[in-house]
Amino acid sequence: MPTTLEAMVAAAKAVVPSLTANDVQTKLQAGESVIILDVREQAEYEQGHIAQATLLPRGLLEFRIGAVVPDTSTTLILH
Repeated sequence: MPTTLEAMVAAAKAVVPSLTANDVQTKLQAGESVIILDVREQAEYEQGHIAQATLLPRGLLEFRIGAVVPDTSTTLILH
């Protein structure tokens, strides 16, 4: 198990796919069923966000994810 911050980030990057803005736009245009979660804080979200994004700040993610994403098979895109 990773024990340093750098090791944890590297381990996460190894298993969590990364998408470009173009990749996300392609998925949306193709009608793929995805939910975009903006995990920044309210003030950051208000400064600008992806139109289809739902605000769910990182500090509340564990508490509210079930209400925002009831179907656990839904593809999530976090920003």
